[in-house]
Amino acid sequence: MANISPVTNLDFAATKEALKTFLKNQDKFKDYDYEGSNMNVLLDVLSYNTFYNNYYYNMSISEMFLDSATQRNSVISHAKELNYMPRSRRSSKLRADLSFTVPASFGSNFLTIPAGTSFTGRCGNKTFVFLNDRAYVAERDATTSTLYKAKDVDLYEGRIISETLTMADTTISNAWIDTSSIALTVNGDVFTYKSEIFGVNSIDKVFYLQPENDGRYSVQFGQNKFGFQPTLTDTIKLSYRISSGSDADGVNSITLPNAFGGASSNSISVTAQSSGGFYAESLESIKTFAPKALQVQERAVTKRDYETLLRARFPNIEAISVYGGDEVDPPQYGKVIISVDVTGGEGAADYEIANFKNYLSDKTPLTIEPVFVSARFLFVNTVVNVIYDANLTTKSASQLRSEIQNAILTYQGSNLADFNKTLRQSRLAAYLDAVDNSVISTDIVAKPVIEYVPVLNIASSPSFSFEDTLLQPYAFDVSQGFSAFKPAIQSTKFTVDGTLVTMQDNGLGAMMLVTADTEVARVFKASVGSVNYITGAIKLSNLKVDSFSLNAIKFTATTVNKDVKTPKDRIISIRAEDITVTVTPLAS
Repeated sequence: MANISPVTNLDFAATKEALKTFLKNQDKFKDYDYEGSNMNVLLDVLSYNTFYNNYYYNMSISEMFLDSATQRNSVISHAKELNYMPRSRRSSKLRADLSFTVPASFGSNFLTIPAGTSFTGRCGNKTFVFLNDRAYVAERDATTSTLYKAKDVDLYEGRIISETLTMADTTISNAWIDTSSIALTVNGDVFTYKSEIFGVNSIDKVFYLQPENDGRYSVQFGQNKFGFQPTLTDTIKLSYRISSGSDADGVNSITLPNAFGGASSNSISVTAQSSGGFYAESLESIKTFAPKALQVQERAVTKRDYETLLRARFPNIEAISVYGGDEVDPPQYGKVIISVDVTGGEGAADYEIANFKNYLSDKTPLTIEPVFVSARFLFVNTVVNVIYDANLTTKSASQLRSEIQNAILTYQGSNLADFNKTLRQSRLAAYLDAVDNSVISTDIVAKPVIEYVPVLNIASSPSFSFEDTLLQPYAFDVSQGFSAFKPAIQSTKFTVDGTLVTMQDNGLGAMMLVTADTEVARVFKASVGSVNYITGAIKLSNLKVDSFSLNAIKFTATTVNKDVKTPKDRIISIRAEDITVTVTPLAS
Protein backbone atom coordinates (compact mmCIF):
# COMPACT_ATOMS: atom_id res chain seq x y z
CA MET A 1 0.00 0.00 0.00
CA ALA A 2 1.26 3.50 -0.85
CA ASN A 3 2.62 5.65 1.94
CA ILE A 4 0.59 8.70 2.91
CA SER A 5 2.62 11.88 3.37
CA PRO A 6 2.17 13.87 6.60
CA VAL A 7 -0.28 16.77 6.27
CA THR A 8 1.50 20.10 6.78
CA ASN A 9 -0.47 22.43 4.50
CA LEU A 10 -4.19 22.37 3.77
CA ASP A 11 -4.56 24.78 0.84
CA PHE A 12 -5.65 23.70 -2.65
CA ALA A 13 -2.23 23.48 -4.32
CA ALA A 14 -0.65 21.55 -1.48
CA THR A 15 -3.60 19.12 -1.31
CA LYS A 16 -3.43 18.44 -5.05
CA GLU A 17 0.32 17.90 -4.90
CA ALA A 18 -0.15 15.45 -2.04
CA LEU A 19 -2.67 13.48 -4.11
CA LYS A 20 -0.25 13.38 -7.04
CA THR A 21 2.49 12.12 -4.78
CA PHE A 22 0.14 9.40 -3.55
CA LEU A 23 -0.72 8.35 -7.13
CA LYS A 24 2.94 8.03 -8.10
CA ASN A 25 3.09 4.88 -6.02
CA GLN A 26 0.40 3.05 -8.01
CA ASP A 27 0.26 1.78 -11.62
CA LYS A 28 -3.48 1.81 -12.41
CA PHE A 29 -3.84 5.52 -13.33
CA LYS A 30 -1.10 6.93 -15.53
CA ASP A 31 -2.50 10.29 -16.68
CA TYR A 32 -2.96 11.93 -13.28
CA ASP A 33 -0.12 14.38 -14.00
CA TYR A 34 -1.48 15.46 -17.40
CA GLU A 35 -3.38 18.74 -17.06
CA GLY A 36 -5.84 17.90 -19.83
CA SER A 37 -6.81 14.46 -18.57
CA ASN A 38 -10.07 13.42 -16.90
CA MET A 39 -8.06 12.12 -14.00
CA ASN A 40 -6.54 15.56 -13.44
CA VAL A 41 -10.02 17.13 -13.38
CA LEU A 42 -11.02 14.59 -10.75
CA LEU A 43 -7.95 15.55 -8.71
CA ASP A 44 -9.06 19.20 -8.92
CA VAL A 45 -12.51 18.30 -7.60
CA LEU A 46 -11.04 16.24 -4.77
CA SER A 47 -8.59 19.03 -3.89
CA TYR A 48 -11.30 21.70 -3.88
CA ASN A 49 -13.57 19.52 -1.77
CA THR A 50 -10.74 18.89 0.70
CA PHE A 51 -9.90 22.58 0.79
CA TYR A 52 -13.51 23.64 1.44
CA ASN A 53 -13.89 21.06 4.21
CA ASN A 54 -10.63 22.13 5.79
CA TYR A 55 -11.68 25.77 5.65
CA TYR A 56 -15.08 25.00 7.17
CA TYR A 57 -13.67 22.92 10.01
CA ASN A 58 -10.92 25.44 10.72
CA MET A 59 -13.44 28.29 10.82
CA SER A 60 -15.85 26.29 12.98
CA ILE A 61 -13.13 25.52 15.50
CA SER A 62 -12.00 29.16 15.49
CA GLU A 63 -15.55 30.30 16.25
CA MET A 64 -15.54 28.06 19.35
CA PHE A 65 -13.13 30.43 21.12
CA LEU A 66 -13.66 34.08 21.90
CA ASP A 67 -10.20 35.30 20.95
CA SER A 68 -10.31 33.70 17.49
CA ALA A 69 -14.01 34.16 16.66
CA THR A 70 -14.84 36.53 13.79
CA GLN A 71 -18.61 36.15 13.40
CA ARG A 72 -20.81 38.48 15.43
CA ASN A 73 -23.15 35.70 16.58
CA SER A 74 -20.17 33.72 17.90
CA VAL A 75 -18.68 36.68 19.75
CA ILE A 76 -22.05 37.60 21.25
CA SER A 77 -22.62 33.99 22.31
CA HIS A 78 -19.27 33.88 24.11
CA ALA A 79 -20.01 37.24 25.73
CA LYS A 80 -23.27 35.83 27.12
CA GLU A 81 -21.38 32.93 28.66
CA LEU A 82 -19.17 35.44 30.46
CA ASN A 83 -22.20 37.48 31.56
CA TYR A 84 -20.88 40.45 29.60
CA MET A 85 -23.26 43.06 28.25
CA PRO A 86 -21.90 44.63 25.04
CA ARG A 87 -22.18 48.40 25.18
CA SER A 88 -24.92 50.02 23.13
CA ARG A 89 -24.76 53.34 21.38
CA ARG A 90 -24.52 56.37 23.65
CA SER A 91 -25.94 59.81 23.00
CA SER A 92 -23.68 62.81 22.80
CA LYS A 93 -24.34 65.25 25.64
CA LEU A 94 -24.02 69.01 25.84
CA ARG A 95 -24.68 71.54 28.59
CA ALA A 96 -26.26 74.94 28.02
CA ASP A 97 -27.63 78.02 29.74
CA LEU A 98 -31.12 78.85 28.44
CA SER A 99 -33.11 82.10 28.34
CA PHE A 100 -36.77 82.37 27.36
CA THR A 101 -39.17 85.18 26.64
CA VAL A 102 -42.77 84.72 27.72
CA PRO A 103 -45.88 86.89 27.39
CA ALA A 104 -46.33 89.56 30.07
CA SER A 105 -49.51 87.82 31.18
CA PHE A 106 -47.63 84.64 32.22
CA GLY A 107 -47.59 85.70 35.86
CA SER A 108 -45.53 82.94 37.54
CA ASN A 109 -41.95 83.35 38.77
CA PHE A 110 -41.05 79.93 37.37
CA LEU A 111 -41.22 78.41 33.90
CA THR A 112 -41.10 74.63 33.51
CA ILE A 113 -39.11 73.28 30.58
CA PRO A 114 -40.83 69.93 29.90
CA ALA A 115 -38.80 66.76 29.56
CA GLY A 116 -38.28 65.90 25.90
CA THR A 117 -38.18 69.51 24.67
CA SER A 118 -36.43 69.44 21.29
CA PHE A 119 -33.43 71.59 20.40
CA THR A 120 -31.44 71.42 17.17
CA GLY A 121 -27.73 71.81 16.54
CA ARG A 122 -25.38 71.36 13.60
CA CYS A 123 -22.05 69.63 13.28
CA GLY A 124 -20.55 69.93 9.83
CA ASN A 125 -23.37 69.56 7.34
CA LYS A 126 -25.56 67.43 9.63
CA THR A 127 -28.37 68.57 11.90
CA PHE A 128 -29.00 66.80 15.20
CA VAL A 129 -31.84 66.88 17.69
CA PHE A 130 -31.05 67.31 21.40
CA LEU A 131 -33.51 66.59 24.23
CA ASN A 132 -33.59 67.16 27.96
CA ASP A 133 -34.27 63.86 29.73
CA ARG A 134 -35.95 65.55 32.69
CA ALA A 135 -37.88 68.72 33.37
CA TYR A 136 -35.98 71.89 34.30
CA VAL A 137 -37.25 75.07 35.95
CA ALA A 138 -36.31 78.49 34.60
CA GLU A 139 -36.54 81.39 37.06
CA ARG A 140 -37.78 84.89 36.30
CA ASP A 141 -34.92 87.32 35.72
CA ALA A 142 -34.81 90.18 38.24
CA THR A 143 -34.37 92.79 35.49
CA THR A 144 -37.49 92.04 33.48
CA SER A 145 -40.81 90.29 34.03
CA THR A 146 -40.80 88.45 30.70
CA LEU A 147 -37.31 86.87 30.77
CA TYR A 148 -36.68 83.46 32.38
CA LYS A 149 -33.30 81.73 32.76
CA ALA A 150 -32.13 78.17 33.44
CA LYS A 151 -28.46 77.28 33.96
CA ASP A 152 -26.59 74.04 33.36
CA VAL A 153 -29.27 72.24 31.38
CA ASP A 154 -28.08 68.83 30.14
CA LEU A 155 -29.25 67.91 26.64
CA TYR A 156 -28.84 64.52 24.94
CA GLU A 157 -28.75 63.90 21.21
CA GLY A 158 -31.37 61.60 19.74
CA ARG A 159 -35.07 60.90 19.27
CA ILE A 160 -37.48 59.21 21.69
CA ILE A 161 -39.08 55.97 20.46
CA SER A 162 -41.98 54.23 22.18
CA GLU A 163 -43.08 50.67 21.55
CA THR A 164 -45.11 47.86 23.10
CA LEU A 165 -43.71 44.35 23.61
CA THR A 166 -45.26 41.04 24.58
CA MET A 167 -43.77 38.18 26.53
CA ALA A 168 -43.88 36.17 23.30
CA ASP A 169 -41.31 38.52 21.75
CA THR A 170 -39.33 40.85 23.99
CA THR A 171 -36.75 41.95 21.40
CA ILE A 172 -36.44 45.73 21.09
CA SER A 173 -36.97 46.71 17.47
CA ASN A 174 -34.24 49.35 17.03
CA ALA A 175 -30.51 48.57 17.06
CA TRP A 176 -29.55 52.25 17.46
CA ILE A 177 -30.85 52.29 21.00
CA ASP A 178 -29.06 54.00 23.88
CA THR A 179 -29.80 51.41 26.57
CA SER A 180 -29.09 53.89 29.37
CA SER A 181 -32.26 55.77 28.36
CA ILE A 182 -34.74 52.88 28.60
CA ALA A 183 -37.90 53.52 30.63
CA LEU A 184 -40.06 50.38 31.00
CA THR A 185 -43.46 49.65 32.54
CA VAL A 186 -45.49 46.47 32.87
CA ASN A 187 -49.22 47.16 33.17
CA GLY A 188 -48.30 50.68 34.21
CA ASP A 189 -45.89 49.62 36.97
CA VAL A 190 -42.37 51.01 36.63
CA PHE A 191 -39.57 48.47 36.29
CA THR A 192 -35.93 49.45 36.80
CA TYR A 193 -32.91 48.11 34.94
CA LYS A 194 -30.45 45.80 36.70
CA SER A 195 -27.11 44.67 35.35
CA GLU A 196 -26.73 41.86 37.90
CA ILE A 197 -28.86 39.63 40.12
CA PHE A 198 -27.12 40.31 43.43
CA GLY A 199 -29.48 41.67 46.06
CA VAL A 200 -32.58 41.11 43.91
CA ASN A 201 -35.50 39.16 45.40
CA SER A 202 -38.40 37.41 43.74
CA ILE A 203 -40.88 40.31 43.87
CA ASP A 204 -38.60 43.16 42.82
CA LYS A 205 -39.82 44.92 39.70
CA VAL A 206 -36.65 44.84 37.63
CA PHE A 207 -35.65 43.94 34.11
CA TYR A 208 -32.45 42.81 32.45
CA LEU A 209 -31.07 43.16 28.93
CA GLN A 210 -29.60 40.50 26.72
CA PRO A 211 -27.70 41.13 23.48
CA GLU A 212 -28.95 39.54 20.28
CA ASN A 213 -26.93 38.49 17.26
CA ASP A 214 -28.26 41.24 15.00
CA GLY A 215 -27.11 44.12 17.21
CA ARG A 216 -30.43 44.51 19.00
CA TYR A 217 -31.28 43.79 22.64
CA SER A 218 -34.05 41.79 24.26
CA VAL A 219 -35.74 42.45 27.59
CA GLN A 220 -35.49 39.70 30.22
CA PHE A 221 -37.20 39.28 33.58
CA GLY A 222 -36.35 37.45 36.79
CA GLN A 223 -38.54 34.32 36.54
CA ASN A 224 -39.96 35.12 40.01
CA LYS A 225 -36.56 34.22 41.45
CA PHE A 226 -34.46 37.27 40.73
CA GLY A 227 -37.29 39.65 40.01
CA PHE A 228 -41.00 39.60 39.24
CA GLN A 229 -41.97 37.67 36.09
CA PRO A 230 -44.78 39.16 33.95
CA THR A 231 -47.38 36.82 32.43
CA LEU A 232 -48.10 36.26 28.74
CA THR A 233 -51.07 38.64 28.89
CA ASP A 234 -49.21 41.53 30.52
CA THR A 235 -48.49 44.64 28.48
CA ILE A 236 -44.88 45.78 28.33
CA LYS A 237 -44.35 49.37 27.27
CA LEU A 238 -41.00 51.04 26.91
CA SER A 239 -39.51 54.23 25.60
CA TYR A 240 -35.90 54.87 24.73
CA ARG A 241 -33.61 57.20 22.86
CA ILE A 242 -32.00 56.28 19.57
CA SER A 243 -28.64 57.90 19.00
CA SER A 244 -26.29 58.98 16.22
CA GLY A 245 -23.34 58.10 18.44
CA SER A 246 -20.14 60.09 18.10
CA ASP A 247 -21.40 61.79 14.92
CA ALA A 248 -23.08 64.39 17.13
CA ASP A 249 -19.93 65.25 19.12
CA GLY A 250 -18.66 68.79 18.69
CA VAL A 251 -21.97 70.70 18.52
CA ASN A 252 -21.41 74.09 20.17
CA SER A 253 -24.53 75.98 19.14
CA ILE A 254 -28.20 75.01 19.39
CA THR A 255 -31.60 76.58 18.77
CA LEU A 256 -35.15 76.01 19.98
CA PRO A 257 -37.18 75.52 16.78
CA ASN A 258 -40.61 75.45 18.43
CA ALA A 259 -42.00 77.48 21.33
CA PHE A 260 -43.55 75.64 24.26
CA GLY A 261 -46.15 76.91 26.73
CA GLY A 262 -46.07 80.33 25.12
CA ALA A 263 -42.28 80.62 25.68
CA SER A 264 -39.83 81.27 22.89
CA SER A 265 -36.06 81.10 23.00
CA ASN A 266 -34.34 84.37 23.83
CA SER A 267 -30.77 83.07 23.84
CA ILE A 268 -28.96 79.79 24.30
CA SER A 269 -25.35 79.68 25.44
CA VAL A 270 -23.61 76.30 25.14
CA THR A 271 -21.26 76.03 28.13
CA ALA A 272 -19.91 72.59 27.23
CA GLN A 273 -20.06 71.39 23.61
CA SER A 274 -21.50 67.98 22.89
CA SER A 275 -19.23 65.05 23.66
CA GLY A 276 -19.28 61.50 24.96
CA GLY A 277 -21.25 59.97 22.10
CA PHE A 278 -20.13 56.64 20.70
CA TYR A 279 -21.25 53.75 18.55
CA ALA A 280 -22.21 50.30 19.74
CA GLU A 281 -19.29 48.30 21.02
CA SER A 282 -17.18 46.70 18.31
CA LEU A 283 -16.43 42.99 18.18
CA GLU A 284 -12.76 43.63 18.96
CA SER A 285 -13.73 45.63 22.04
CA ILE A 286 -16.08 42.86 23.21
CA LYS A 287 -13.32 40.29 22.77
CA THR A 288 -10.98 42.50 24.83
CA PHE A 289 -13.25 43.46 27.70
CA ALA A 290 -15.52 40.42 28.14
CA PRO A 291 -12.80 38.27 29.81
CA LYS A 292 -11.67 41.23 31.91
CA ALA A 293 -15.23 41.90 33.02
CA LEU A 294 -15.46 38.29 34.24
CA GLN A 295 -12.33 38.84 36.32
CA VAL A 296 -13.61 42.13 37.72
CA GLN A 297 -17.12 40.78 38.48
CA GLU A 298 -18.60 44.30 38.36
CA ARG A 299 -16.63 45.15 41.48
CA ALA A 300 -13.90 47.74 41.86
CA VAL A 301 -11.34 46.43 44.36
CA THR A 302 -7.91 46.62 42.75
CA LYS A 303 -6.46 49.46 40.71
CA ARG A 304 -6.87 47.41 37.54
CA ASP A 305 -10.58 46.86 38.38
CA TYR A 306 -11.25 50.60 38.33
CA GLU A 307 -9.48 51.01 35.01
CA THR A 308 -11.21 48.01 33.39
CA LEU A 309 -14.71 49.04 34.50
CA LEU A 310 -14.35 52.66 33.43
CA ARG A 311 -12.70 51.94 30.06
CA ALA A 312 -15.36 49.36 29.21
CA ARG A 313 -18.23 51.66 30.17
CA PHE A 314 -16.83 54.95 28.84
CA PRO A 315 -14.92 54.45 25.55
CA ASN A 316 -14.28 58.21 25.34
CA ILE A 317 -11.68 57.79 28.10
CA GLU A 318 -8.30 58.19 26.40
CA ALA A 319 -6.09 57.84 29.46
CA ILE A 320 -6.61 56.82 33.07
CA SER A 321 -4.35 56.55 36.10
CA VAL A 322 -5.45 54.93 39.36
CA TYR A 323 -3.42 55.14 42.57
CA GLY A 324 -4.01 54.94 46.30
CA GLY A 325 -4.66 57.95 48.48
CA ASP A 326 -1.64 56.96 50.57
CA GLU A 327 0.59 57.79 47.58
CA VAL A 328 -0.23 61.52 47.55
CA ASP A 329 1.11 64.31 49.73
CA PRO A 330 -0.49 64.73 52.19
CA PRO A 331 -1.83 61.13 52.33
CA GLN A 332 -5.60 60.59 51.86
CA TYR A 333 -6.22 57.26 53.55
CA GLY A 334 -9.35 55.34 52.60
CA LYS A 335 -9.46 56.92 49.14
CA VAL A 336 -8.46 55.88 45.65
CA ILE A 337 -7.43 58.67 43.28
CA ILE A 338 -8.51 58.39 39.64
CA SER A 339 -7.07 60.78 37.04
CA VAL A 340 -8.95 60.75 33.73
CA ASP A 341 -8.46 62.29 30.29
CA VAL A 342 -11.24 62.07 27.69
CA THR A 343 -11.45 62.54 23.95
CA GLY A 344 -11.92 66.08 22.71
CA GLY A 345 -10.36 68.06 25.50
CA GLU A 346 -7.73 68.36 28.17
CA GLY A 347 -8.78 66.36 31.19
CA ALA A 348 -12.47 65.74 31.92
CA ALA A 349 -15.39 68.10 32.48
CA ASP A 350 -17.21 68.23 35.82
CA TYR A 351 -20.34 66.53 34.47
CA GLU A 352 -18.22 63.71 32.99
CA ILE A 353 -16.53 63.16 36.34
CA ALA A 354 -20.00 63.10 37.93
CA ASN A 355 -21.00 60.33 35.47
CA PHE A 356 -17.87 58.32 36.34
CA LYS A 357 -18.51 58.67 40.06
CA ASN A 358 -22.18 57.71 39.74
CA TYR A 359 -21.28 54.60 37.72
CA LEU A 360 -18.88 53.38 40.42
CA SER A 361 -21.15 54.26 43.34
CA ASP A 362 -22.42 50.69 43.85
CA LYS A 363 -19.24 48.91 42.77
CA THR A 364 -16.73 50.06 45.37
CA PRO A 365 -16.20 48.82 48.93
CA LEU A 366 -17.95 50.85 51.60
CA THR A 367 -14.64 51.78 53.18
CA ILE A 368 -13.13 53.16 49.96
CA GLU A 369 -14.05 56.50 48.44
CA PRO A 370 -13.15 57.05 44.77
CA VAL A 371 -11.89 60.59 44.17
CA PHE A 372 -11.86 61.71 40.54
CA VAL A 373 -9.55 64.42 39.30
CA SER A 374 -9.20 65.79 35.82
CA ALA A 375 -5.93 64.79 34.21
CA ARG A 376 -3.16 67.32 34.45
CA PHE A 377 -0.44 67.78 31.87
CA LEU A 378 3.32 67.97 32.00
CA PHE A 379 4.24 70.10 29.03
CA VAL A 380 7.64 69.80 27.42
CA ASN A 381 9.72 72.65 26.06
CA THR A 382 11.44 70.96 23.12
CA VAL A 383 14.42 72.49 21.32
CA VAL A 384 15.61 70.53 18.27
CA ASN A 385 18.75 71.24 16.26
CA VAL A 386 18.98 69.37 12.96
CA ILE A 387 21.97 69.14 10.62
CA TYR A 388 21.13 68.02 7.09
CA ASP A 389 22.83 67.51 3.74
CA ALA A 390 21.26 69.91 1.25
CA ASN A 391 22.56 67.79 -1.64
CA LEU A 392 20.33 64.87 -0.60
CA THR A 393 16.99 66.70 -0.68
CA THR A 394 14.98 69.06 -2.83
CA LYS A 395 13.21 70.50 0.22
CA SER A 396 13.92 73.97 1.49
CA ALA A 397 15.05 74.59 5.04
CA SER A 398 11.59 75.88 5.96
CA GLN A 399 9.90 72.80 4.50
CA LEU A 400 12.23 70.51 6.42
CA ARG A 401 11.67 72.51 9.61
CA SER A 402 7.89 72.18 9.20
CA GLU A 403 8.11 68.42 8.62
CA ILE A 404 10.30 67.99 11.71
CA GLN A 405 7.82 69.93 13.83
CA ASN A 406 4.86 67.92 12.51
CA ALA A 407 6.77 64.71 13.16
CA ILE A 408 7.28 65.74 16.81
CA LEU A 409 3.54 66.32 17.21
CA THR A 410 2.78 62.96 15.56
CA TYR A 411 5.23 61.20 17.87
CA GLN A 412 3.59 62.88 20.86
CA GLY A 413 0.12 61.69 19.87
CA SER A 414 1.21 58.13 19.14
CA ASN A 415 3.64 57.48 21.99
CA LEU A 416 3.12 59.90 24.87
CA ALA A 417 -0.60 60.69 25.22
CA ASP A 418 -1.12 58.55 28.32
CA PHE A 419 -0.09 58.27 31.95
CA ASN A 420 3.17 56.60 32.98
CA LYS A 421 4.98 57.48 29.75
CA THR A 422 8.55 58.68 29.34
CA LEU A 423 9.88 60.97 26.61
CA ARG A 424 13.14 59.28 25.69
CA GLN A 425 15.24 61.70 23.71
CA SER A 426 17.13 58.93 21.90
CA ARG A 427 13.91 57.41 20.55
CA LEU A 428 12.55 60.78 19.48
CA ALA A 429 15.87 61.60 17.79
CA ALA A 430 15.80 58.30 15.87
CA TYR A 431 12.21 59.03 14.84
CA LEU A 432 13.17 62.48 13.54
CA ASP A 433 16.25 61.13 11.75
CA ALA A 434 13.86 59.08 9.59
CA VAL A 435 11.80 62.10 8.50
CA ASP A 436 14.06 62.75 5.51
CA ASN A 437 17.10 61.02 4.03
CA SER A 438 19.02 64.29 4.18
CA VAL A 439 18.93 64.44 8.00
CA ILE A 440 22.43 63.67 9.33
CA SER A 441 22.07 64.35 13.04
CA THR A 442 19.41 65.47 15.51
CA ASP A 443 20.13 67.07 18.85
CA ILE A 444 17.26 67.45 21.32
CA VAL A 445 16.96 69.38 24.56
CA ALA A 446 13.66 68.60 26.29
CA LYS A 447 12.66 70.23 29.57
CA PRO A 448 9.45 69.60 31.54
CA VAL A 449 7.07 72.53 32.02
CA ILE A 450 4.30 72.94 34.62
CA GLU A 451 1.75 75.71 34.17
CA TYR A 452 0.31 77.66 37.07
CA VAL A 453 -2.79 79.85 36.72
CA PRO A 454 -3.02 82.15 39.77
CA VAL A 455 -6.06 84.04 40.96
CA LEU A 456 -5.06 87.67 40.44
CA ASN A 457 -4.50 89.95 43.42
CA ILE A 458 -5.10 87.13 45.91
CA ALA A 459 -2.22 85.85 48.02
CA SER A 460 -1.84 82.07 47.65
CA SER A 461 0.63 79.33 48.48
CA PRO A 462 0.53 76.82 45.60
CA SER A 463 2.69 73.73 45.36
CA PHE A 464 3.49 71.39 42.49
CA SER A 465 6.12 68.81 41.69
CA PHE A 466 8.08 67.59 38.68
CA GLU A 467 8.71 64.34 40.60
CA ASP A 468 12.21 64.12 39.19
CA THR A 469 15.68 65.06 40.39
CA LEU A 470 16.63 68.60 39.39
CA LEU A 471 20.09 69.64 38.24
CA GLN A 472 21.10 71.79 41.19
CA PRO A 473 23.18 74.82 40.17
CA TYR A 474 25.96 76.51 42.09
CA ALA A 475 24.67 78.91 44.72
CA PHE A 476 23.67 82.26 43.29
CA ASP A 477 26.22 85.01 43.98
CA VAL A 478 24.80 88.55 43.88
CA SER A 479 28.23 90.00 43.17
CA GLN A 480 28.53 87.95 39.97
CA GLY A 481 24.99 88.70 38.75
CA PHE A 482 22.73 86.54 36.64
CA SER A 483 24.61 86.33 33.36
CA ALA A 484 26.42 83.08 34.20
CA PHE A 485 23.89 81.64 36.65
CA LYS A 486 21.86 78.65 35.37
CA PRO A 487 18.93 77.96 37.69
CA ALA A 488 17.18 74.61 37.92
CA ILE A 489 13.77 76.33 37.78
CA GLN A 490 12.92 79.28 35.53
CA SER A 491 9.49 80.87 35.02
CA THR A 492 7.96 83.12 32.39
CA LYS A 493 7.31 86.80 33.19
CA PHE A 494 4.54 88.06 35.45
CA THR A 495 3.86 91.14 37.57
CA VAL A 496 4.12 91.42 41.37
CA ASP A 497 3.58 94.73 43.20
CA GLY A 498 3.64 96.52 39.86
CA THR A 499 7.04 95.09 38.93
CA LEU A 500 7.65 92.72 36.00
CA VAL A 501 9.52 89.68 37.34
CA THR A 502 10.46 86.09 36.74
CA MET A 503 10.90 83.37 39.34
CA GLN A 504 13.89 81.07 39.72
CA ASP A 505 15.73 79.12 42.37
CA ASN A 506 18.94 80.40 44.00
CA GLY A 507 20.84 77.11 44.05
CA LEU A 508 20.34 76.77 47.83
CA GLY A 509 16.72 75.58 47.83
CA ALA A 510 14.90 78.95 47.88
CA MET A 511 12.68 80.41 45.13
CA MET A 512 13.29 84.09 44.42
CA LEU A 513 11.79 86.82 42.26
CA VAL A 514 14.08 88.53 39.75
CA THR A 515 13.27 91.78 37.95
CA ALA A 516 12.61 91.52 34.23
CA ASP A 517 11.78 95.13 33.41
CA THR A 518 15.27 96.54 33.72
CA GLU A 519 18.34 96.11 31.59
CA VAL A 520 20.26 94.62 34.50
CA ALA A 521 18.36 91.96 36.47
CA ARG A 522 18.30 92.18 40.24
CA VAL A 523 16.77 90.24 43.10
CA PHE A 524 13.30 91.62 43.79
CA LYS A 525 12.35 89.19 46.60
CA ALA A 526 14.96 86.82 47.96
CA SER A 527 12.54 84.13 49.12
CA VAL A 528 8.98 83.38 47.99
CA GLY A 529 9.09 79.64 48.53
CA SER A 530 11.29 76.57 48.38
CA VAL A 531 12.40 73.86 45.97
CA ASN A 532 13.49 70.30 46.73
CA TYR A 533 16.17 69.38 44.22
CA ILE A 534 15.81 65.66 44.97
CA THR A 535 12.04 65.34 44.47
CA GLY A 536 11.45 68.30 42.16
CA ALA A 537 8.77 69.69 44.52
CA ILE A 538 8.13 73.45 44.58
CA LYS A 539 6.25 75.14 47.41
CA LEU A 540 5.45 78.85 47.10
CA SER A 541 4.42 81.07 49.99
CA ASN A 542 2.08 84.05 50.07
CA LEU A 543 2.50 84.89 46.38
CA LYS A 544 0.17 87.60 45.05
CA VAL A 545 0.25 88.06 41.28
CA ASP A 546 -0.97 91.28 39.64
CA SER A 547 -0.98 89.99 36.06
CA PHE A 548 0.64 87.49 33.71
CA SER A 549 0.88 87.01 29.96
CA LEU A 550 -0.57 84.24 27.82
CA ASN A 551 -2.70 81.62 29.60
CA ALA A 552 -0.50 80.74 32.56
CA ILE A 553 2.82 81.20 34.30
CA LYS A 554 5.15 78.51 32.98
CA PHE A 555 7.79 76.88 35.20
CA THR A 556 10.54 75.10 33.25
CA ALA A 557 12.84 72.62 35.01
CA THR A 558 16.33 71.38 34.20
CA THR A 559 16.51 67.77 35.37
CA VAL A 560 19.44 65.44 35.93
CA ASN A 561 17.79 62.85 33.70
CA LYS A 562 17.68 64.07 30.10
CA ASP A 563 14.58 61.99 29.47
CA VAL A 564 11.27 63.45 30.65
CA LYS A 565 9.07 61.22 32.81
CA THR A 566 5.60 61.98 34.11
CA PRO A 567 4.28 62.06 37.64
CA LYS A 568 1.44 59.56 38.14
CA ASP A 569 -1.24 62.25 37.78
CA ARG A 570 0.10 63.95 34.64
CA ILE A 571 0.29 63.25 30.92
CA ILE A 572 3.19 64.37 28.74
CA SER A 573 2.12 66.88 26.12
CA ILE A 574 4.29 68.52 23.47
CA ARG A 575 2.49 71.51 21.98
CA ALA A 576 3.39 73.39 18.82
CA GLU A 577 3.98 76.56 20.86
CA ASP A 578 6.64 74.77 22.94
CA ILE A 579 8.66 73.47 19.96
CA THR A 580 11.71 75.25 18.53
CA VAL A 581 13.32 73.66 15.48
CA THR A 582 16.58 74.85 13.89
CA VAL A 583 17.79 73.25 10.66
CA THR A 584 21.38 73.82 9.54
CA PRO A 585 22.88 72.59 6.26
CA LEU A 586 26.04 70.53 6.50
CA ALA A 587 29.11 72.70 6.04
CA SER A 588 30.82 71.99 2.72
